[in-house]
Amino acid sequence: MSILIKNARLRETKDSVDILIDETGKIIDIRHGLNVSAEETIDAQQNLVTPTFVDPHLHLDKAFTALDGRISTFETLEESLQLMHDIKRKYTVEDVKSRAVKAIEASVRYGCTKIRANADVDSICGLTALKGVLEAKKECKDIADIQVVAFPQEGIFVDEGTEELLYKSMDLGADLIGGMPALEWSDDDGKKHVDIVFEIAKRYNVDIDFHLDQIKDPFSRYLEYTAIKTIREGYQGRVTAGHCVSLAWQTDAHAQKVISLVKKANINICVNPAILAIMGIDPEPRTRGITRVRDLVKAGVNVTTSQDTICDQFHLYGTGDPLDYGLLLAYAAQYNSNETAEIVYDMITFNAARAMRLDEYGIKVGNRANLNIIEAPNVREALRLRPSRLYVIRNGKIIARTIQKSEILSC
Repeated sequence: MSILIKNARLRETKDSVDILIDETGKIIDIRHGLNVSAEETIDAQQNLVTPTFVDPHLHLDKAFTALDGRISTFETLEESLQLMHDIKRKYTVEDVKSRAVKAIEASVRYGCTKIRANADVDSICGLTALKGVLEAKKECKDIADIQVVAFPQEGIFVDEGTEELLYKSMDLGADLIGGMPALEWSDDDGKKHVDIVFEIAKRYNVDIDFHLDQIKDPFSRYLEYTAIKTIREGYQGRVTAGHCVSLAWQTDAHAQKVISLVKKANINICVNPAILAIMGIDPEPRTRGITRVRDLVKAGVNVTTSQDTICDQFHLYGTGDPLDYGLLLAYAAQYNSNETAEIVYDMITFNAARAMRLDEYGIKVGNRANLNIIEAPNVREALRLRPSRLYVIRNGKIIARTIQKSEILSC
């Protein structure tokens, strides 16, 4: 079905434009005053039209586990990990699939149609979480593009048998290999953990998505080691590092050295502002739980942000709306201007798409039509209000829309 979107306000244009999408789902024209017919015409009414959102870091297997009646009262990362052990032992493929599908559908309603999903692979749940997420990916293929990461949440050396399970995960169809070296007992084992992840990545020719330096430890050096390893292995542009909180606790001199290595290695950094909820009960001054966002952006590093978790034992909140965690990142990074609002919006669109190495991303002639019509005039207001996604279009098909607006009734 061909679609004509009238009166669209793009980020890069001063005046409104019309967007024509053909029957194959491709954008074939963008300009003001298009006088053509289409099978469906949508009046965007001067509202913001941008590419659909991209979430590069979401734990689909854990989503909504806090809804099972066991509400977490723990407030640290270590305690959250322990509580998840009991829950993971009861995983079934169907259970994981059902919750993952629910999280994907929630994200799609908010205009997020591209997700990189972590699935735990360990001795506790074996391959159950991965299989469930792969099944959810298959079921949701018509509404979202999902990349699945085989993620050793419990470590590799401290969790015997995980290395073998990671290889089996790749054979089952995982799209990326993950890592979390901080779980190992020694720094040497942590570095070997990174080495194993690279070995698997190279054997299967897949990208890497690490959780690195996610606690406030000024002596944690896994981001630095990974950057050097990335350069030496020729894996520039194919590695993403999530969290990287320790960078904020290191001295300025050392942090700048690491940032320069990250830039040279072309590593993507994914900031996860929801971690604010579980950074522990600090004495004042409290940590914000995020990395050196401003320094990384200034250095030209590709910085993204993500939902991370939805209603699980790590984070009781979360909706799947990129505008929610985009706003949270703006507060945590103290981005409070029109210019920095644009930087944040890039993090949930173009920067995240770059981290996931997505083709044909953006509203351009010749690209597939993946776009949101948002009930706001500009990026700043979109982040402030987190308004309705009036239409969500994927590959030229309308997959979600808001039918009814709320209104105040007279007394």
